[in-house]
Amino acid sequence: MQYTGIAQSLGLSDLTTYVSSSGSGVDVARGGVADVAIKSVRLEVHGAASSLLVAKKIYRELDIWKTLQAQQRHPNILELLGIVETSLEGAPRNLIFPSSVSELCKGNLSEYMTLPEARSRRIQLLIDTLEGLSHMHKLGVVHGDLKAPNVLVTEEGIAKLCDFGHSRFVDTVPSYTEPTDSSSTFQATTSKLRPYHVIASEHRVSVAIIQGRTPSTRPEPPYAAGCLNDSLWAVVKACWSIDYRNRPTAALLLERIKGMIRQGLISTNAATPLRPTTDIASANVEWPESLEDYSGSLTNYSKELISSKNMADIWIYRIQGDSAPTFLQTDERGRFDMVKTDDRLKRFVVKVPRLPGGLSTTSPEDDQFQQFLRIAAKERFELDHENLVDLIGLDKSYGRYPGIVLEYCPYGDLTHYKGLIVPYEQDHQRYLREISQGLQYLHNLSSALVHGDLTPDNILVDGQGTLKLSIISFARVAASLPVNTQVAARPESAISARYTSPELLVDNPEASPESDMWSFGCVAFWIYTDLHPYPNLKKEYDIVRAIESGTLPNDMDSIRNIEALGSHLKTGADSPWITNGTLSHILRCWDSQAKARPSAKDIIKHLDLLPNTGVVRWRPPSSVPDLTGAVQTPGGRSIIGWSAGTWRRIYTRRAQGKTPDIIKLWWWKGVHSRGFFRKNLDVTVKSAKSDKGEFEDPVQQVYRHEITLLSQMKHTNVISILGFTTDPTHLGSHLKVPALITEYCANGRLREYCPANNETMTGIERIALIRGIAQALKYIHDDIPEGSIVHGNLSMVSYLTLSFKLIAHSLRTQDSVVVDTTGTPKLTNFEFGCQYQHTDNPVKAQVLNAPPLASHPTRWDAPELFQDVSDSRAPFPTRYTDLWSFGSLMMFIYSCKLPYAQSELPGAIARLINGEKPYAEDDCAYEIRSLASSLWEDIPYQRSSASKVLEMIEVS
Repeated sequence: MQYTGIAQSLGLSDLTTYVSSSGSGVDVARGGVADVAIKSVRLEVHGAASSLLVAKKIYRELDIWKTLQAQQRHPNILELLGIVETSLEGAPRNLIFPSSVSELCKGNLSEYMTLPEARSRRIQLLIDTLEGLSHMHKLGVVHGDLKAPNVLVTEEGIAKLCDFGHSRFVDTVPSYTEPTDSSSTFQATTSKLRPYHVIASEHRVSVAIIQGRTPSTRPEPPYAAGCLNDSLWAVVKACWSIDYRNRPTAALLLERIKGMIRQGLISTNAATPLRPTTDIASANVEWPESLEDYSGSLTNYSKELISSKNMADIWIYRIQGDSAPTFLQTDERGRFDMVKTDDRLKRFVVKVPRLPGGLSTTSPEDDQFQQFLRIAAKERFELDHENLVDLIGLDKSYGRYPGIVLEYCPYGDLTHYKGLIVPYEQDHQRYLREISQGLQYLHNLSSALVHGDLTPDNILVDGQGTLKLSIISFARVAASLPVNTQVAARPESAISARYTSPELLVDNPEASPESDMWSFGCVAFWIYTDLHPYPNLKKEYDIVRAIESGTLPNDMDSIRNIEALGSHLKTGADSPWITNGTLSHILRCWDSQAKARPSAKDIIKHLDLLPNTGVVRWRPPSSVPDLTGAVQTPGGRSIIGWSAGTWRRIYTRRAQGKTPDIIKLWWWKGVHSRGFFRKNLDVTVKSAKSDKGEFEDPVQQVYRHEITLLSQMKHTNVISILGFTTDPTHLGSHLKVPALITEYCANGRLREYCPANNETMTGIERIALIRGIAQALKYIHDDIPEGSIVHGNLSMVSYLTLSFKLIAHSLRTQDSVVVDTTGTPKLTNFEFGCQYQHTDNPVKAQVLNAPPLASHPTRWDAPELFQDVSDSRAPFPTRYTDLWSFGSLMMFIYSCKLPYAQSELPGAIARLINGEKPYAEDDCAYEIRSLASSLWEDIPYQRSSASKVLEMIEVS
């Protein structure tokens, strides 16, 4: 193919050495007479030795490029004007490469999207890109490297595809992975986010692609374009189908978008409102006209300065004769409706900016603090939510910076109010809920707002005891100012780092909903413990250094040392918030990855699952006696079983890769001496094993959780709890945690009972075992008055116990079913159990008693326990996970085979996740296999209940 040499006509002798942009192996220079772009090879990348290979690639690209404009040039394909032969400086004289000459554009798509004019051209840019891509595909050419830098934009705002070095004809056989349509360019135009923008390491991007992760979740403000609605997002997601055959073609996408425009589903001119920090210089911002000036009305009020802080003076305005205390000093919530008309409650609060370095000397139009403040007031004046302080108006009598007139909250801030109230768990839950509701309202606005300075001092309490977030933070406004603003105080001095998230300590920080949630975690921990973040640090620079080093604001050590750190509260293993999931959610708020933090909605969802209780102290049930001194172990402790689980105290991504906190329980046979006239009774003694003193709190929780569940159950097919003992000879290591005393079953574990009697056990006896387990499940799921109990670990798991000195190198099992001397099966070991409220819809049942331990994965588990791969938290077991495991127990009773018997544990779990059933059809008689199959439905709530299984057994 011949190319037109145009060096002289374009004045290439005047070619500058200025490189306007660079790619992986080429430079793009600019011609000096006509506006053109010359793309040439960089010698230092390729070297002279590979000149033939380089030349071949260049000519292949030029061949494809020429094909794309063979009939006529396309408006969305960069026009190739010709080539010039150039020898590069420093190269051998005979080493000459062709350089392409093309039209010169304004910049690439990544650069163009930063310009204000791009905000209203997003849809047109998508259309331009698809027009160019469709043209290529019609000619049998795939681009192969479509991304934002390879889409150029002209001065007129027209997008043009370029860089065809990875392109190829469809009918050629590539030596690399076949390129397919993608929507990475869509991602760039509908937001300013690059694909996989949440992944910092490029090495991890390839892993994410292999794992099938999509390049992005749906962008939210401030990153989302105004045009990005549900319809357009559905188009974007379709491009990311894992199966390339399901992805739409460029032509189909183009037609869909044009169709949506015709139907009015998307607007070609939709633009995203700019955030205050990005458009401050574009236009002068005035105070909202609807924001009333109260300076005249307030002249009839007396005023008192009640607070003078770093960034604000707080004034309270009272009517004449009001001499009552500034804030309520006792809990008067019960009679507030009767006293709310008192003169002392007819008050206003005025918050006046107080700049530490004095007032700015610039004009109000050029005063950036003034402009930011006006924008903040304009954004927040229309906000209306019960958990936000009302912004009433302005008081312009204060001069340059008017005061912000706010709703008066009789209880003052949360610090003051909390000191008036006796701490109950239900109050703490209410505080968290009301703060979260305020944050959720702000974060879910069409263009999300952030609080930016969430501390106990910025949470106020009205006369009903309702928490309200202060919505104007002068400190946050000051922290957003450019460094050259004429305010003497530096922005970083406006807000204490104590409640600040790590991402706000970098250059040019921007508060976000995720940074609000970090602060929420700090406030929530303070609510439960009275400990501020980093309680042992006093200096600001020490706090900053701790944050930058990855130190959490608080942790379990803070709870253990709560008195030494200055808190007057008492908290520990008897505090429900530690193991009901609240502490776990608080700790997740401090994840170093902002996107991994829970949202305000997540917090509310968690609180909805908690029981409404004011209990703060745990006591053993009166029905469980203290058997200390009455239980012996003749011949010493002979371990008959043990189990292990992970404590649910911290499940954050930050902790991944570290050794988790494993709590181990073991049990042995003992004898209960019941007096001279009563026969001694064989019992099982169950205790915790740990060599770490700091495990005492979690072990206490495990002990109390299991004893709480067992004390509610009285059934022939459930193990009976007889009492507890604090005898040191029965305690694991030096932990001061009581041991449980339960009924002993002489026939041992079901795992051993069935194989031992396999030759002699009749079908009737096997059915009796299944019936007994089904009766136990029906009882715990449906018949316990206090709430439905889920066993949580119906399994027979083997462990090679190499770590226990007393039982080294022996095989022990964690079994959930034991058999007594009469052959009756009994459920045992409820340390992983979970209790739910009774409800007509078990899927939505609220958790009453959550398990402190998460069980380790087993071959007996239901597949839904493996589905939450986005987080390291183990999901709570349900009645449906019990039923799945029960199906495997049925099959074991008849076949004496384990689920997925041909595979080791990793292989068994892989087969389970891939949808394979635990047993083959020929492992058991058809009737039993059919019964078990009814418990292995993929949709959990479609599995047969224990009651239904009992009915089916009786019919058969």
